[in-house]
Amino acid sequence: MSTLERPLVVVGDVHLSHDSGRDSGRALAAVVTAHPGAEIMLNGDIFNLSLDAPERAPLESLLAMLHAEPELRAAFRAHLTGAGRLTFLPGNHDAALADPELRARLLAWLELGDGVKLACSRWFERRGRIHVEHGHAYDPDNAPTHPLVPPTVTTEPLGVALTRRFLAPNRAFDFAHATEITPLEAIMRATKVFGLRMPLILARYLVTAGRFCRQAGWRPELAREREHGDALLRDAALELGLDAEILRTLDDDRPRPTHESFERAFFRLYFDRIVATAAVSSGLGIGALARSRSMLGLAALSVLYLVESQRRGRNRYEGLPVRRRREASRRVRDITNAELVIFGHTHVAEATAGYLNPGSFTYRGGEPRPYAFVGTDGVAERRFVG
Repeated sequence: MSTLERPLVVVGDVHLSHDSGRDSGRALAAVVTAHPGAEIMLNGDIFNLSLDAPERAPLESLLAMLHAEPELRAAFRAHLTGAGRLTFLPGNHDAALADPELRARLLAWLELGDGVKLACSRWFERRGRIHVEHGHAYDPDNAPTHPLVPPTVTTEPLGVALTRRFLAPNRAFDFAHATEITPLEAIMRATKVFGLRMPLILARYLVTAGRFCRQAGWRPELAREREHGDALLRDAALELGLDAEILRTLDDDRPRPTHESFERAFFRLYFDRIVATAAVSSGLGIGALARSRSMLGLAALSVLYLVESQRRGRNRYEGLPVRRRREASRRVRDITNAELVIFGHTHVAEATAGYLNPGSFTYRGGEPRPYAFVGTDGVAERRFVG
């Protein structure tokens, strides 16, 4: 079992935003205050930057959120001026945490000098044989083209793009974490939530999703991000104390992002079922009116496709994010010789041999706010703050 020079506290999925209350910020400050001298790792999706309009600068937005959290600032300052260490890791909703300018901006906000133990990671962190990472790199719907390069608003993954382009403008936050529901379930929920506005909201979603699907594919800007990331591998490996080939293997091993392929985006957004449903309606309507056998045949074929699609799985993605993170933790352990992998991202708590996911600090189903604690003896556990 790895031993650590200081205790390690890992908090993820806090999801601070401009419109949220300050409960999460105060609770996070309480965790920091409760662990003087420890290393606090903020493991991605600390900030909901994906709710911002495309033209808003991510670091300016992030600092505006922090300026509204005086308790958090006081806790960070006390922690860093003492013996503590603070490390930020990027998630899919706050990929800008990997921006090289962030550390200087945070130090200015905290009014601290360069000598304090404040770090901003590009991808993951290692403490001995403990591997800490947000985990979105193993989720095709939320993974960047390269894990060392923050995506732009034109290259961001499916989940972030839909949040920015549809959920935020339409205040449709009831669907913010509904990644596993089917189109029919989504329509039923939208009818309940939006009432008479449902057809308009549905039309906006179809337009937004259709535009994303049309833009999906291997584009020059994605190729540039991959080239940039590959160029950063050697320096990142030196910072992490790992061989560059290990980082390359980790990148090659993960599933390819949905936004890199029209086909993957088309099926992930259930457009095959949407098109088939439209074909049934139009085929029956036109076939009956025009007495067209070809249109009636189209309707029949579409019904068969829908039946077969449902037979193979009403919900293609149910439980998939959790299973993917569990399997990814095993591969990370094998590739990097890690003893323990700590992920976030799924908002679902899980603890198995060699893997710990404390769950979301904010979206937690009524239980106390969870985080991971690893003692200097390397023993990890899930803890809570009231």
